[in-house]
Amino acid sequence: MQQKIKPKALKIALDAFRADPSLGARQAKSLFSEIITHLQAGMSDEAVLQEVLKKNRPTTLPTGTLTLF
Repeated sequence: MQQKIKPKALKIALDAFRADPSLGARQAKSLFSEIITHLQAGMSDEAVLQEVLKKNRPTTLPTGTLTLF
């Protein structure tokens, strides 16, 4: 099973970097560990990708963004 997870984790990581290049600031080892943990829990590839992107979303607003608060 571990042999099938590693290629999936690599593909998900690449998809995550394409979707959010700021993930490059994270340590690769922790990102892969997070992805592998989700895959071992039985999550689908797309669900893992969405979870990684959601968890690593920046907490600050982009420059030039206006809010009502």
